[in-house]
This record gives sequence, structure tokens and C-alpha cells, in this order.
Amino acid sequence: MRLKFSISFLLLSMCVLGNGRYGRHDTLHIYNKIDTTYIESYRDWLNAKLICVVRTNKFSITDNITQSKLEYSINTNANMGLGMSFKGIGFEFQYNPPGLNNDDSKFGASKQISFATNANGRRFIYDVFYRYNQGYHTTATFKVPVDTGFVYEHIYRPDIKNTTIGAELVYVVNNKRFSSSAPYNLTQKQRKSAGSLLVGTFGSLYAIDADSVIFPDSLKDNFNQEVQFKSAGSYTWGISCGYTYTLIFGKNWFVNLYTLPGLAIQQYYSTNAFDQQSHSNTAIGGILQSRFSLGYNKKRYFIGISWTNTQYFVDNDKKSSLNYKNGCFRFYYGHRFDLRKVLKRRI
Repeated sequence: MRLKFSISFLLLSMCVLGNGRYGRHDTLHIYNKIDTTYIESYRDWLNAKLICVVRTNKFSITDNITQSKLEYSINTNANMGLGMSFKGIGFEFQYNPPGLNNDDSKFGASKQISFATNANGRRFIYDVFYRYNQGYHTTATFKVPVDTGFVYEHIYRPDIKNTTIGAELVYVVNNKRFSSSAPYNLTQKQRKSAGSLLVGTFGSLYAIDADSVIFPDSLKDNFNQEVQFKSAGSYTWGISCGYTYTLIFGKNWFVNLYTLPGLAIQQYYSTNAFDQQSHSNTAIGGILQSRFSLGYNKKRYFIGISWTNTQYFVDNDKKSSLNYKNGCFRFYYGHRFDLRKVLKRRI
């Protein structure tokens, strides 16, 4: 069963975003000031946009002794929707149109539920989220017996469930001249090229559950019994440091690159599918968050695409590795409306 609706709430905190436009020479006043030769704010405008969103969610298990690897993915689908923001508060409504995603016969159906609150503010970027996914298929094809012989198909596991809960807080060092909102939320405009060092912290809970062993029957001999689990996951906390840069060209065109690697303390756990024995281990793991955005941003309208991806690396006593990642591709087209002029006319 595929969930037809998805709603995301974007709560853009007023204390994070600052106070819009200031004089061009206010950069010496270090509190609540931006350099308007670099940043133009549309926070007091009504931003309305059409969006198309495609989310990905994958995890892979690697036997570090036999070097065998298996990767699962949800059946990704495109959602259409509307988004609006004004005075630092915004929301998005997304809908899975019937007839647009017709590949359940090939990959199987996936159920997706997500809730999130996030903001790209002047000083801070934050993200708090909950995601639930059910129904995964193998990214590779395997030989499956049929009446006429064998065919190669993706193995579908409707019983595999994944729950992810997490939070992240990132400090933007160059918050006077670099806008973290301009390339992604489009509530501001980056007028000149600029970049910033990023320093952050994050924490998450990741859990995988299945009714039986996670591996297909045809692959059981390729993996040691110690790593043949029916449930696994990790608790993660860490720190990160990276860099982001927005290049402005042709006056209104922009491209942004964002990379934020991190180190984390991870508590790994798993339950064996055969003897029901539980296992846990604490180790140092890694995380890599990357973003990309390309678009055209004028005062009255904007258009563009963006891609975000977060990948976690978890080792279990050097016997196996559990890696998981999620991503989001967006296409958007929007208009801005200056409500201040409308209110003045009415007054």
C-alpha cells in the first residue's frame, strides 16, 4: 500500500533568521546585521511555489570477511505539491498523483511517512525529523525460478521496516555575507558570491526490522551466520565540520555546493535471525552530508533544482558494515508577493 499524502512543516524560527534588510554599511554591527551588498531578504514577502519531490532511502550490509554485499532501497516515487512561507513560517503540502508512479509490479510498493521541522537561518541551520518506511527491494537483480526456467528480478521484501529519528544543528560562521537560505528556501537572494565554514552537531536513531533473516534465501551462503540478522540499528551522536559556497553568475543565476563530513560515536545493535541472540558494540563511525542547488532567482520569481544526501557508515566489530543513506531531489518554481504594498493600498 502506497501512502498517497505527505505533509512537511517548515518552522522557520524568527530568532534564527534575523531581521531582514539593513543598511549597506552595517557590517561592523555584529549583532542581527547582514551585509545587503551580499544578501537581499524577502522574508517579509509571501513566497509561493510549485514543487516536485523525489525521496530516496537505502541501506546496505557488507560481510567484511567474505566481502559480500547486499543493498535495499524503497520504491521511490515523485510527489507534486505546493509550498508557502511568510515572516519566517512556512509549510509544504505534497501529493502522490495517481498514474505517475506505475512501477509497483517491478519493485513492489513502499509506504512512506515523514514529519520534519527545519530552517536555513542566518546563524544556524537546524533539522529535526521522523521518517518511517516499509517495503524494500534489492537494488540488484537475482535469479528467480519460474515455470519456464529462470528470470532475473529485484527481490521485494514488504516486511522490512525502517524508522529514523534525528536532529542536527549547524552554525554558519560567515553569517553576515553568506545566506544559507538563498539556495534552498529562496527566502533570500545571494547577490555576490560567498561561502562559509560550517560547524555542527547531530544525533539520530536508526532501526531496521524484518519478520525473518534480512538476506534472500539464495544469498544466505554468501554471508556468515553472525551477520544474518532480522533486526539491527544504531544510536549515533557526533560533531561535523565542513564548507559551503554559493557562486553567482549572470547576475541572477546561482549554484551552491555544500559538504559536511562528521565523526560520530555509534552504539550498534542487532538480533540474529536463527538463535535470537542480541549483539551490541560501540565504535567510531562517520557521516557525510552533501547538498547541491542550481537556480535562477529574481525579485518576483525563481526556479531551480536541489539535491540533498546524508550517508552514515557503521562498523560492527569489523565483521560487518551497515551503511545507510537518504536523499531528496527537488524541482521548484515560485513567485513572491509584496504584501506590504497591498496593505498600504488598502489603508
